[in-house]
Amino acid sequence: MRVFDAHCDTLSEMYDKKQGFAKNNLHIDLYRMSKYDRYTQVFAIFTPPERKDNAKEYVKEITALFYDEMAKNGVTVCKNYADLAKSKTKQNAFLSIEGAECVEKILDIWELKENGVFMIAPTWNFKNKIACGVMENEDTGLTEFGREVICEMDRLGMILDVSHLSEKSFFDAVKIFKKPIVASHSNSKAIVNHKRNLTDEQFLIIKRSGGVVGINLYPDFFGESVKAHIDHFLSLGGEDNIGLGCDFDGVDRLPVGVKGIEDIEKLEMPCSKEICQKITESNFLRVLKAYNC
Repeated sequence: MRVFDAHCDTLSEMYDKKQGFAKNNLHIDLYRMSKYDRYTQVFAIFTPPERKDNAKEYVKEITALFYDEMAKNGVTVCKNYADLAKSKTKQNAFLSIEGAECVEKILDIWELKENGVFMIAPTWNFKNKIACGVMENEDTGLTEFGREVICEMDRLGMILDVSHLSEKSFFDAVKIFKKPIVASHSNSKAIVNHKRNLTDEQFLIIKRSGGVVGINLYPDFFGESVKAHIDHFLSLGGEDNIGLGCDFDGVDRLPVGVKGIEDIEKLEMPCSKEICQKITESNFLRVLKAYNC
């Protein structure tokens, strides 16, 4: 089985709990990655609210941890599709930002890209200098600075991750951003009416952009069935627009029987082997190839 997972918070857990990557008691480690024919993980750098005042320094520390642990464990760090295509290892890693508190000026985006970040989610759940998060009571959308940030990401070929954006921020951003859009770890609001899930209109906009939605494994977001969200997106014509964004190490609960990445094969998927492979890897690879990033 080949897997591409678009979102985890393992770096923060490793940092806070002082755990290594070779083998640990988190949701992801090298030992469990190695059971797959190929496993590619996007590692998000999430700045917790208590660190937002020194977000830049925190991101630098987590970035250093990422490169150190991947190097020690023989995991190929990829910055774009070309890096993944030429990788000689079965275990590969990308770096993303969840909540861009570290972006204070446009040049900061350049620095993130230079340091290997290929995808940015402008907010976590709440408002920052760029946009409004999905859990705010008053939806103020993108700021003027946020519009500049989205434009620069588009120009630089950095993927826009709309998970955690408020609806107004989402619609403001998609009017500006011209490349395929990703929701790295989001589900369907039609199935479970949670603020963190996507409306059908939002999913169809992502679909028309050529982007992908990564299915999140947090029970509060998927309810009774992960497959129900996949089936609903498929009913909207989304065969090429569904992936995995499991949110490992970013949630306090997982589906029954799932302890970590070793149990991805236990997820109930559509019966077609072709569609299953699109969801577990191919759809996100297509987006990467479209960017060559």
